[in-house]
Amino acid sequence: MSLHPLIVVSVGSATDPIPYVRAVERAGGEALVMTPDMPGPVLPEQAQGIVFCGGAAVHPSRFGQELDPNIRKAVDEPRDAMEWGLMEQALARGLPILGICRGFQMINVYFGGTLTQNLAAEGWEDTHRPDLPRHGLAHSVQAQGSALGDIFGNEPFDVNSIHRQGIRSLGQGLAATVHTRDGLVEGYEAEAHRILAVQWHPEELVDQPAQAQLFANLVTQARGL
Repeated sequence: MSLHPLIVVSVGSATDPIPYVRAVERAGGEALVMTPDMPGPVLPEQAQGIVFCGGAAVHPSRFGQELDPNIRKAVDEPRDAMEWGLMEQALARGLPILGICRGFQMINVYFGGTLTQNLAAEGWEDTHRPDLPRHGLAHSVQAQGSALGDIFGNEPFDVNSIHRQGIRSLGQGLAATVHTRDGLVEGYEAEAHRILAVQWHPEELVDQPAQAQLFANLVTQARGL
């Protein structure tokens, strides 16, 4: 058992890794940042967990769509390639995985799910990319049962929101356990893998015990490997 397990922090070349690194370290892990410009994608042998972080969107060709011409193009194909490889290796090794925002969407697509490219055009109740600081609380969500319910309880709680896309259909083997009031999936877990994923940004909210617990849960599982 490693007291400070090595947790890979997967980000894009333009993504600030520091909030994620701090959240992992605060939870007792040692963070290793991986970006698409590094050789690979090879998951280090000593890695005991992985966080797929926020950033530019998954290219819609990965889920059978064309780029929506009505929204700004902000995709990261080199990161898509890297993270598909990291996912395959992490699953093969049974590592605990935490998906955040883009990572939440990427894991869903990896398992065959699809995304809505432009939530603002589809009439959802909440504004999911409001003009707020990254830690600003934008809307409420509610967890129901399972691991995310154990962390957040069953009462509604407020989260930040920094995303234009969202889940349209859930990937195979994933169970939606957190939703907005009008039904948008904001958290899921895997039935056969050690995966938790959320649409919001808990790394910006780690002063809240439940948000910090997402990272503590990952590190605790990693220590057991």
